[in-house]
Amino acid sequence: MKFYLLIKSLIMIAAIFWAFRLFFIKVKRLYAIMMAVEGKVEFSPFDRLKERLKVLFTDVLGQSNVRRKTLPGLSHTLIFFGFIAIQLHSLELMIRGVFPSFDLLLFMPWIYSKYLFLADIFAFFVLIGFGYAVYRRTVIKPPYLTMGRDANLIILFTSVIIISFHFINAFQSFIPVVVAGEGSESVTSLIYQNIFPVSGILAYILAFKNWSLGWLIFGYEISYYIHICTILGFLVYIPGSKHLHLLAAAPNVFFKRLEVEKAVQKTDIENEDASSFGLGKVSEFNWCNVLNLYACTECGRCEELCPASNTGKPLSPKKIIHDFKADLFDQSDALLTMADLPEPSKNRDSILPIIREGSEITHDVIWSCTTCRSCEDVCPVSNEHLDFIFEIRKNRVLMEADFPPEMQETFTNLENQSNPWGFSSDARADWCRGMGVPLMMDKPDAKVLYFVGCAGSFDDRGKKISQATARILQKAGVDFAILGPEESCNGDMARRAGNEYLAQMLIQQNVEILNQYKPSMILTGCPHCYNIIKNEYPQFGAKFKVLHHTEYILELIKQGRLVSNGKDFGTITFHDSCYLGRWNNIYTAPRDILKEINGGSLLSLNQNLSKGNSQTAMIKSYSNQSDSRLIEMDRSFSKSMCCGAGGARMFMEETIGQRINNLRAKEAVNTGASMVCASCPFCITMLNDGIMETDRKIIVKDIAEIVDEGTV
Repeated sequence: MKFYLLIKSLIMIAAIFWAFRLFFIKVKRLYAIMMAVEGKVEFSPFDRLKERLKVLFTDVLGQSNVRRKTLPGLSHTLIFFGFIAIQLHSLELMIRGVFPSFDLLLFMPWIYSKYLFLADIFAFFVLIGFGYAVYRRTVIKPPYLTMGRDANLIILFTSVIIISFHFINAFQSFIPVVVAGEGSESVTSLIYQNIFPVSGILAYILAFKNWSLGWLIFGYEISYYIHICTILGFLVYIPGSKHLHLLAAAPNVFFKRLEVEKAVQKTDIENEDASSFGLGKVSEFNWCNVLNLYACTECGRCEELCPASNTGKPLSPKKIIHDFKADLFDQSDALLTMADLPEPSKNRDSILPIIREGSEITHDVIWSCTTCRSCEDVCPVSNEHLDFIFEIRKNRVLMEADFPPEMQETFTNLENQSNPWGFSSDARADWCRGMGVPLMMDKPDAKVLYFVGCAGSFDDRGKKISQATARILQKAGVDFAILGPEESCNGDMARRAGNEYLAQMLIQQNVEILNQYKPSMILTGCPHCYNIIKNEYPQFGAKFKVLHHTEYILELIKQGRLVSNGKDFGTITFHDSCYLGRWNNIYTAPRDILKEINGGSLLSLNQNLSKGNSQTAMIKSYSNQSDSRLIEMDRSFSKSMCCGAGGARMFMEETIGQRINNLRAKEAVNTGASMVCASCPFCITMLNDGIMETDRKIIVKDIAEIVDEGTV
């Protein structure tokens, strides 16, 4: 027996050394690839450490993002905590393979026995979790879930680890352990008996108490080798598999942006030394981008909610991340070779473009995105898909002049007239003719600057929303003014379409005017204006208090400056604008307004959300109000379906698959509501066009129009 234990120790030393060596070689290469890329991280991923640690605790240990889908989330949580629970015992077994007398139960019997009791239960939870995972893959078969050899191997690996873990525990229960003395004077005891609740049942079923000691030891050794070899094989396999997220997810969550709001990366377009703008090659990723690619679990939640994927477009957020990673690994040798060379010797031409002949990432893939951000919002590992898409679009427009042909006219109109339709900029204030709305040039001390935007100034449907907003402000006695001809397009459309040069030109024009007047507050009716002025204008030296009209109208109602006239608008369903909701976390203000104006009592659900209550609870709270005439669509709040206009898609032809706005309009009509309400002029247009294609025509109104009609 001593000779066998010696041979076993040597085998285990060799196996452990080999496995960990291969593991560290693979991880070292992954780290080298991550550090070899040349892109710069715009935000600071190392600041606010306390907040980052809290996020790590809630999102990783707490599995908060994973549990947003109930059954899959519970399954993953069981697997996650069960797998963590067995690690200490598995490590002990590994050490025992090298040092046979090592036994933690002898050193700390009370504490370690309690741990083993719990670990045995948690290990069984892993099998329950995997049982649901297998059921989901073989019976439910969600179309967005990756069904491949890699995922099946992972399930097999971990199931074998857990099953062998239980067999080891079951055999241990009936194998005596030397507790004192040596040789013939040694004292043995069944110290593991009655510790393992689940493995004990296994031992009872297989009647281990009737087995001879020799067969028990033989069974233990076989189970031991299966368990340890599978763990070591799994260790080697992880860095090259989709389960690389086991290593990358936690740091990816730790280094993520802490705010919901984010800005498109500002490019120094005047940098004469720059050889390229945007993202054209994998070498131009930044290290956070690469960590995103490593962290992806291919769970498909992004694809499930993506409006492009839902309507037959070639874009899948899951697949594009996978394709980026595949391209990065395919070109990793050239990338690492280039990184090792001094700057003058670097051959950047050795790295192939991301979009090239034969590439999975194509023109149609990149331009199908509406920038709705549902992919980022739902991602359990906090990946930022849009950072890739924005930068690739920027590269295609600025470096290759490659963009949808219909955008040429839009770009020209923006450049010449500062609006996408090409109307004369002198006509920006024509929408309010005869309404007594002052201009900032005539009233520079106005407390509120109403930034109307292009749609509100020129689009016939948008003008009605602007007029309603102006009447509301006048009713409430608000001291406001507009820029009129001094206002330019906010730059959102050009920026999301990749034309950073044009976007910065438009932004700078507005920044100069805004800094001239220095308004106390800027009010917008368009979420795109709201988002870019609030979150991206500070990049250009203009930081002001910015409110969307839903926020400000709610304030006016609470202050008693707007009073309902009791008009009944019937049942209403509300459409969440992407740039108001997922981009800026404004969900409840418009709903509170509707409940107040349309016959309900004002709810303080904004405070509930700020206290951390889930959106599911908020939806139930709205739905359970007996006096409520607000009907939620199946996809609402952060899961709201995009209207299809974002990311400059408003001005692009939609020739592939089903029209996104038609699908969303059907969802609104199917609620049975008599009216659909939104808080974005682009959403209003898209929903109205979509409803015209349905069998049931319902009214589409902006929330400002409802408030205008429903107040005195």
